Amino acid sequence: MEYVPGIPSTSSECACEAERLLQQANRANDAAAMGRLIAAADVWAKLSLAAAQREGS
Repeated sequence: MEYVPGIPSTSSECACEAERLLQQANRANDAAAMGRLIAAADVWAKLSLAAAQREGS
């Protein structure tokens, strides 16, 4: 996903990015790469929740 400064990402965009990263982690060849991808997916999942809260306001 491409981040555009000043334009908030939607919850669905963030969730899609989290899913993409988890799928990539599933195909990772080493534990370090898998850990980095899972950590990044966790951040995007949290951003998705924050965006959903913002969108609900």
